[in-house]
Amino acid sequence: MIKMGHYGSVVRWQIIFLMFVTYPTCAASGQNLLTNPGFERGNTSGWKTWGCSLRAVQDPVRSGDYSVWVYNRTQNWQGPVHSVVGTMEHGKTYTISAWVKLDNAASARVAVTFMQMDGRGIRYINVGSLIVSDSQWTQVSGEFTLNVVGTLEDIDVYFEGPAPGINFYLDDAELVELVPETIEPNAAGIVDVNTVYQQLEGFGASGAWYEGWLTAHPKRNEIYDILFGQLGLDIYRVRNTYGTDTGYISRSSQIVQGAESSLGHPIKVMISSWSPPASLKSNGSTVGGTLKKDAHGNYMYDEFAEWWADSLAEYSSRGIIADYINIQNEPDFLGEHDTCKFTPTETTQWAGYNLAFETVYQELSSRMTELPKLLAAEACGCGVSHAYIDALIVPSHAYGYAHHLYADGDYDKPDSFIPAMENFGARYGGKPLFQTEYSCLCDVRPFSVALDLACHMHNSLVHEGVCSFFYWSLFWEGVGGLVSLDFPWQANPGYTVNPIYYAFKHYSAFTDPGWHRVEASTDSSSLRISAFKSPDGIELAIVIINVSDVGINLALSLGDFSPISSEIYRTSETENTAYIGTFDESQSLMFPPQTITTISLTGIISPENCAEVQAAGYGLTSDISGDCYVNYKDLEIIADCWLAEDCSELSGCQGADLDMLNDVNLIDFAMFAQQWLQCNDPKYPDCIPNW
Repeated sequence: MIKMGHYGSVVRWQIIFLMFVTYPTCAASGQNLLTNPGFERGNTSGWKTWGCSLRAVQDPVRSGDYSVWVYNRTQNWQGPVHSVVGTMEHGKTYTISAWVKLDNAASARVAVTFMQMDGRGIRYINVGSLIVSDSQWTQVSGEFTLNVVGTLEDIDVYFEGPAPGINFYLDDAELVELVPETIEPNAAGIVDVNTVYQQLEGFGASGAWYEGWLTAHPKRNEIYDILFGQLGLDIYRVRNTYGTDTGYISRSSQIVQGAESSLGHPIKVMISSWSPPASLKSNGSTVGGTLKKDAHGNYMYDEFAEWWADSLAEYSSRGIIADYINIQNEPDFLGEHDTCKFTPTETTQWAGYNLAFETVYQELSSRMTELPKLLAAEACGCGVSHAYIDALIVPSHAYGYAHHLYADGDYDKPDSFIPAMENFGARYGGKPLFQTEYSCLCDVRPFSVALDLACHMHNSLVHEGVCSFFYWSLFWEGVGGLVSLDFPWQANPGYTVNPIYYAFKHYSAFTDPGWHRVEASTDSSSLRISAFKSPDGIELAIVIINVSDVGINLALSLGDFSPISSEIYRTSETENTAYIGTFDESQSLMFPPQTITTISLTGIISPENCAEVQAAGYGLTSDISGDCYVNYKDLEIIADCWLAEDCSELSGCQGADLDMLNDVNLIDFAMFAQQWLQCNDPKYPDCIPNW
C-alpha cells in the first residue's frame, strides 16, 4: 500500500516551491547555461560542493569521456553545486536536468534544488526528484521560474538526496531557458487498425482498505454498480490476509459477489501479499522485516510457499478465484504498514525474492491443476523492478512483469515517467506488462489531477505498452479514491464520485480484455491519442486528451475502419463522461482545452487485399476462382462443370453450383452473368468495394 508520505523529504526546505505546468507548454531555447556540463575538461571547473568531494572520472560515463564522481557524503543535501548568478533572468522559466547513476546503493532518490538568496532571505526550492539506480543512467529534471524580490544576491543549483554514505555519478547536466510553445488550433490525425500492438488484460483497481466501509454502507448496491458495472472494471486487486485477517477475506468475498452482480459476468481477481503472518517474519510482526530464518539459519521459503498455497485454497473456498498473484507487494519498500522486504537475491540480512518466487511456483505446481498467473516483481517503479526481474531463476515461470508507478517521475508531470517506461517496455515487452498500482498521493478532487491520471494511463499504454493499468484506491475515505465513501454508520451516509473516476472511465468503460491497442497518431504535440479495437474488429475506441489551454480542431481519419455507428463522450472541468454527439469522419472535431474525449465506434475494417476480402466474407458470389474478379477464369469453371447433376459428390462442382441445388445449369449461369466483369479487389481503384 502507498500512503501519504511514502517518500520522505530529502532536502532541508525552508519554503517548498510547487509549480503545476500543463504540458507541453514550452520548448527549450537550446543554449546550455552551465559551464563544463559534461565534465569533458577532465576536471570539475565550474562546479563546487558543500561538504563532500567531486572528481572527474572516465568510468562510468553516459556520454563523452568524463563524468563526475560525488563521494564522501555525510549529509543528504550534499552534492555537486553550480552557481547560476548572472545567467538567469527574472520572470523566465528554465529546465534543469542531469543524468545520474548510483555508485554503492541499489536505489535512492536524487533531487535537483535551487538555493536562492534575495530580499526574502535564503530559500531552498526543490524542482524535481526521481528514484535512480546503480544499473542504469537516469535523467533527473525539473522546471524553475525565477522570481526575485529585491536584489538577487546569490543563486545556485545542486543535486542532492541520497542518504549519507551513498555515492553517485553525474553527467550531461543542462540548464536551458524555456520559451512559450505556439499551439496550432488545427491538427490532423489517423488511426491505423491494421497496425496492432499489445493485447489488453483489462483495467483494474484495488480494494485493499476500507472494504468494511463498503460492505456496511446502506447504499452499497448502488455503489457496486458505480464501481464495477458503470466503470467497466475488469480486475479487482485484493490483499492476501490469510492467517492475519479472515474478516477481510469474508468482506472481499461480498464485494466480488457485488461486482459480478453489477457486471453480469465474473470479474478477474489479483491477489497481492503485503506481508505473510508474523510467525513467518524475522521481526515477529507484519510491519517491516523479512522472512524468518529456521533453526538451521535458512530463510523459510518453503513455509512461505505453503502459506501462499493454503491462502489460495481459502480464498477459492470463499468464491474468490485468483487469476493473478504477486507474491509480495513492493518487495523493495519498508513502511509503517504491513510490508516484507526482499532483495533481488538473498543476503545475510534479507531473504531473496528470486528464491521465494521460485519456491512459491513449485509449491503451487505440486498442489494445483491450474495455476494462477504469477507476476514479478511489483516493485515501487519500473527502474527498481529491473534487478528483481533479472534475478528470476526461471523467467518463464512468470506470466508477466508488474510494477507500480511511484519511483520513476513526478506525479504532476506524467511525461517525466516516459524514459523509464520506454526502457522497461524495451527490456521486458516480450511478456505482458502490468502497471498494478498508481495514486497521485494528493487531494484527488481537482480536475487537474484527473487530467494527469489520463496522461499517466496514455503514457503507460503507448510508451511502455502495458496490458493493464490499475488505480490504487477504488474506494476510500475522505477525498481519496475513485469514489469516496462517507463513514457508513453516520446519519445518512453518502459517497462522492471524484473527477479521477471519470478520467479512468474513458479507458475502462469502452474497452474489454482481449482488445488490442492499434496505431494512432496526430501532428499536434498538445493532443495525446490512443486507440483500441475489439478482437472481431467490429468495435473501436479512441481516447484523445487535449493537455493544452487552446481548443484544437482535429481532422481524424480512420483509415481502413468504416464506422456504422458512433458515440462521443467528454470529461472536462464541468463534464463527466458526458455524451456530446456522434462522429463524422468528413468533419473536423473540436477538442476544447483541458479535456478527455472517447470516441466509441462500431463498424467494419476495410480489407487491404483480396485474401482479406475473402476471409471477411465479402467475396462476390460469381467469383468462383476467388481472385476478386468475375471473368473468364470463373466461366471456365462453370464450363467444366456444365450440366453436372451430382455436385454434392463432386465437392460442390468447384463452386459452380451457385444456387446450391446440387447441379450446374442455366439458373447458375444466369446468376453468374449478373456479375460478369465485376471486381472488388482493394488494390485496384477501378474495382468497386462491396463492404
